[in-house]
Amino acid sequence: MNLPFNDALKRKSVQEAADTGILLWRENFGYFILFFAIPLWICAFALRIFLPGNYVYFSWLAIWLLKPLFDRIVLHIISIKFFERDASFKRLCRGMIKTIFRGLLGDLLWRRFSLNRSAMMPMRILEKNIKTFKAFNERKKYLLNGGIGYCLILTLWGFAVEIALLFGEAAFYNFINELLLSGRMPLGNSKEAEVFFFAGWCFNMILIETVYVCMGFTLYINSRVAVEGWDLEIAFKNLKKLAAVVIVFACLLLPLNSYADEPPSNEAPLELLQKILESPDFGGEEDTWNLKLRRPAQPGQHRGITLPENLREIVAKSLLIILIGVIAVIAVFLILYLRKYEMKKGGNGKSVLKSQKNDADDPVFLLEKAINYHKQGEIRLAWGYCTAAAIHSWHNFRGIEFPPNATENDCAKIVCSISDNSPKALNFANLIKNWVYLAYAKRLPAEGSFDEAVDLCISLRNEND
Repeated sequence: MNLPFNDALKRKSVQEAADTGILLWRENFGYFILFFAIPLWICAFALRIFLPGNYVYFSWLAIWLLKPLFDRIVLHIISIKFFERDASFKRLCRGMIKTIFRGLLGDLLWRRFSLNRSAMMPMRILEKNIKTFKAFNERKKYLLNGGIGYCLILTLWGFAVEIALLFGEAAFYNFINELLLSGRMPLGNSKEAEVFFFAGWCFNMILIETVYVCMGFTLYINSRVAVEGWDLEIAFKNLKKLAAVVIVFACLLLPLNSYADEPPSNEAPLELLQKILESPDFGGEEDTWNLKLRRPAQPGQHRGITLPENLREIVAKSLLIILIGVIAVIAVFLILYLRKYEMKKGGNGKSVLKSQKNDADDPVFLLEKAINYHKQGEIRLAWGYCTAAAIHSWHNFRGIEFPPNATENDCAKIVCSISDNSPKALNFANLIKNWVYLAYAKRLPAEGSFDEAVDLCISLRNEND
């Protein structure tokens, strides 16, 4: 059944969702150069020019502090291009200021250290109906069920790639200096070398941050598809012109009182995904050269890359912090894994899993969730949980069995046929119609209809107390 908390719809794995982000990055890289790379280069070299003397090294810190601000520009571009493939330049500029500054202070300060930053950023910026800290935490826990926590792996991957690129560029500079310049511009005693190192770091940020934000965005989209069936809503956005024509003809030709048709099939998105996954861009095997030292170091010979004293201290402390962070993350992972394993192995774990399963099928629990979401203004979630509560009420309190693959409309037809179109059965059919209109056509139910749906669930339960 197509309910918000059910995994009835087929979806991508978290790895496939992250790979889709790479495709999204490739398709829109030209816009990233215009809106992300050029402003970043201007800001970076303006800092190098206007900071006096030794304060020029603060440009490294300033660019790192402004990284979440530039990430929001990338998010604004892909959030529009994902839904509007042919969006114009004017459309991309519209609303960019609001996207950049909405909740920016938290991202610049404490949230910048979040390991799920790229996947959580779309939720904070694009979902404007979240107003309180409590609602944000509930929404975060809700999306974690869709695999959004995989962003932690993406963050560690970004750190590793950035460090590898920096040391690779330093080694390349040292090699070119020895080969072409006969060591006249050593990496450790040359201001030009530090400028080259800074430029390479900015270039790496342009590549890594844009990929990181794109992969986090597609992971966020996949999480919403998994827990909300959001792929149908995306399909409606892409076909809005055709849908408008269909709705006009439907209003003219169809009768006034009728049940909604069954939800559209999602075969086309799955075929498109299969075509993407079969593309050679998603990897393969290729013979490469092995990396090794040009010649072994002689006794007494200094081997390695020399850096300025202040830069060497910055790099050493940065590597130490990264090493401590990686060790801490691994330790936390091991503790959580062992705890989860013990819960599954012991009796307490079984009882927890059993209680969670019972909660998902309990009409009282589902109805309470629906009422709470309705008070918070989450209309779609409120109706989804209320529909689930009504269906489980007919099953638990009236003994009506529904097939495993039955849709909402199938449940309404079964109830009406068994109950001989009783008033409660007709009210249930009206509840299903309101939910289908809201979920697939975005048509809000009439005022007071939610209270009637809640009263129906309560009446089904009270008659069996």
